[in-house]
Amino acid sequence: MNEIFDINYEDVEIIKNLWEKNRQYHENTSEYFKEAYRFIRFDERIKAFGEFDKDTMKITVVENNGKCIGYCISTITDDNGELASLHVDEKCRGNGIGKELVDIHIKWMNEKNCKAIGVTVSQENKATIGFYKKLGFYPNTLYMQQK
Repeated sequence: MNEIFDINYEDVEIIKNLWEKNRQYHENTSEYFKEAYRFIRFDERIKAFGEFDKDTMKITVVENNGKCIGYCISTITDDNGELASLHVDEKCRGNGIGKELVDIHIKWMNEKNCKAIGVTVSQENKATIGFYKKLGFYPNTLYMQQK
């Protein structure tokens, strides 16, 4: 049975292993930016979330038998919500965990009166783009970057 609960920023270490799996996934699947993903470090990435407080950041964790199998981090800046990071362990995908996490976070952002809710997805990550499209997200702009 899955247990879903929120954590504080101070307890974010609980998702470190899953976050690392997410980073490795992007490194392994990226055609153009493998090196960029290779050098992202958990402590540095998570430090960026330190500027948010409980009213502008939500971290939700999914555990099964005491093991972290999924998480979602969302932030709010200037009335705009952002699904900042989402990952479900590969062995647990296809069971609605990701959708449930996103639904929880969209509800939270709507309760906070966000005018827009978005997510940034690598253009190369077709499976994730398809996942978000099923949840009502569509491309708005395309940011391109030199390699």
